[in-house]
Amino acid sequence: MKYSISLKRILSFVAIIATVLLIQFSSAFMAEHAYHHCDDQAHCPICSVINQCDNNIRTIGAGLLLLACIVIVFSDILAEINDYNYQSVQTTLVSQKVRLDS
Repeated sequence: MKYSISLKRILSFVAIIATVLLIQFSSAFMAEHAYHHCDDQAHCPICSVINQCDNNIRTIGAGLLLLACIVIVFSDILAEINDYNYQSVQTTLVSQKVRLDS
């Protein structure tokens, strides 16, 4: 059981690193070839790689935005649950410190 947990952690770390590197290299390639001009866009390898990099950034960016929203909502819910203090709604004469002698 311990082996599978550490393997899952390693795989998730590798996936995170791969995602960060994909975004970094896609952004760098697009920045380097930002002023690329060609006559035949259908057969240009640089234009096709730029389109693929753009699709990668858009796809991962939308997923990260959704993930960030989910994390924020759950963290707010957990903070509210942890800060909740139970207070009894029952009030008695003793809890209100009323003197009972006439």
